[in-house]
Amino acid sequence: MAVVLHMRPQDPPVSWAEFCATREPFAIAVDGYVCAGPRFDPTGPRLNLNHHEEVDRMATRASCAQVLMALRQGLAACFRDESGFHAEVYANDCDEDVCLSWFLLKHGSLAQHSINPALNRLVAMEDTLDATAGAYPFPSDMPMLQEMAWVFEPYRTFRLSGELDRRQTSAFVGVVEAIEGRVLEHISGKGGQLALDTRYRRIGGGPTWAMIQEVGAQAKTGAFADGVRCYVTVRPRPDGNWTYTVGKMSLFYTFDVPGVIRALNDAEGTSADSWGGANTIGGSPRIAGSRLPPAEVERIVNQVVARGARQES
Repeated sequence: MAVVLHMRPQDPPVSWAEFCATREPFAIAVDGYVCAGPRFDPTGPRLNLNHHEEVDRMATRASCAQVLMALRQGLAACFRDESGFHAEVYANDCDEDVCLSWFLLKHGSLAQHSINPALNRLVAMEDTLDATAGAYPFPSDMPMLQEMAWVFEPYRTFRLSGELDRRQTSAFVGVVEAIEGRVLEHISGKGGQLALDTRYRRIGGGPTWAMIQEVGAQAKTGAFADGVRCYVTVRPRPDGNWTYTVGKMSLFYTFDVPGVIRALNDAEGTSADSWGGANTIGGSPRIAGSRLPPAEVERIVNQVVARGARQES
């Protein structure tokens, strides 16, 4: 068996055509490394497991849930050479979805059969939370959320510290390995719990949306508990740029996420490493971040919101 992680935090998302043309057989891209919806190339074989671009976000499984389904529906029978299961796994992030996707691929024997309730529950919860960007109304005192907070603490600490934006390969791999160990402890009943930190600051916005800066690791849970349904999150980067997430709780709220993303990308003037996302959530360029300051982002978003309101009236 050969399952190899190619962590490439400085690689901007590539097209499916480029991935197939330049990556070896048995290559699997996870969670936005390829900027396209789920794809399968049987001639490689090659696979893209993604729920960021070209999808209905609410109707598409998170990458880890796609991995779990693929493993239980014959992935290992296809991605196989003379030594057994073979996967060359490509990622440019180390968030919860990537870490859990990697765990499932590396420990496929634990995932192929639906006999581990703890693993099934962890993937199902992460699927729901990641697909909605944390905007799912689980009660904040739910024990499973506290268990997940412990499992994924290495990433949350890494992200809030600003280290995520330095894009250092060894640091990203360290996060993946730390979470891999915690998942193993969790599913064997030896994991811990961590109280949720839902603190955030509202620093701007408009009548129908909020611009927030996350303080705690579960800040979005706190914002949604306070009634925030449409938002832009802001995080300063060590290089002076900014990381933004643009989102809404579901399709049923009037906030044109794709329109906002297009307007911000036009203002940014980027092409390869660009603003992107799906119909309910998107964000700033994954590698370089955004040079647009929060005040300018707020102005652009309010322009898009106002234009949409005029069209509706």
